[in-house]
Amino acid sequence: GKNTRSRIVSKGISAGHSQNSYRGLVRIMPGADNARNHSQCDSLLLGDKCGAHTFPVIENSNESSVVEHEATTSKIGEDQLFYCQQRGIGTEDAVGLIVNGYAREVLNKLPMEFAVEAQ
Repeated sequence: GKNTRSRIVSKGISAGHSQNSYRGLVRIMPGADNARNHSQCDSLLLGDKCGAHTFPVIENSNESSVVEHEATTSKIGEDQLFYCQQRGIGTEDAVGLIVNGYAREVLNKLPMEFAVEAQ
């Protein structure tokens, strides 16, 4: 509808030989004057044999609307691990801290029954 706002946040984590994919559809209808959407798709790779794929679909039928899409793929940096290790945090715990920090934006929005399971 008119003057509506939407925000999509996708956080994918791949490890081992796994692959993660984001498939999203944003559809702005002709009568949705001044509608705005921002889609953010982030992927974290834990290892060298995993991957991430983003397949956004944007259907915009209103010239006054604004649709934005961004995607990032990253790995845990050696500097992040080094920082943790210098503070006495083992590698496995450091990876856990970094992954939880990465996903926190989404985990904090989940209902409690899902958030407990996701941890």
